[in-house]
Amino acid sequence: MEESHTPANDVVEMRSVLDDGTRVLFRPIAGDDKDRLQSGLQRLSPRSRYMRFFRHLDRLSDEQLRYLTDVDMQDHVAWVAVLPDLDGQPGVGVARWIRMRHEPEVAEAAVTVIDEFQDKGIGSTLLFLAARSALERGIRAFRLYVMGDNRKVMDLLESLNAVPGAWEGGVLQMTIPLPETMEELERSAPHLILRAAARGDLDEPG
Repeated sequence: MEESHTPANDVVEMRSVLDDGTRVLFRPIAGDDKDRLQSGLQRLSPRSRYMRFFRHLDRLSDEQLRYLTDVDMQDHVAWVAVLPDLDGQPGVGVARWIRMRHEPEVAEAAVTVIDEFQDKGIGSTLLFLAARSALERGIRAFRLYVMGDNRKVMDLLESLNAVPGAWEGGVLQMTIPLPETMEELERSAPHLILRAAARGDLDEPG
């Protein structure tokens, strides 16, 4: 197996503050995040679970947890949002992308934020960080799958110029073209990114 590497200008982690003063730490997922993912699933409403997995899911198996956390950070990348000031630093969101084997410049992507932390900028920030890492690794578009009646996500994707594809079983395929350059992406940074940059809490390799 070839040793994967992190591009030199990849963000290591980012700390930001929500409007209510809650501190959030964004960082790449790690192998010891399995319990956080399991706990996060339990904090998702039944509807949110169905919208994310397209089926009723009460618990992630050990095999699923290994797959979701043991990533190579080259063809499978994931970012998590955690609350650093609470015991155990619980997770409140995750974004990941996986390079498609037959379309190496396209990655299947997904973003999940637990219900009580939705509409606070966490999802858009996770998507931005995922896009940044994807551009560094030659990805030019994200492919997402969304339930047709998930209006909140549909509105977000439309705002990102997502191109609709095929329908299958009430699920719509959407493709988001990524900016051609990192500079273009940086200009679209969500407010939590800008707030972190202003505070000096956007960490990059030294």
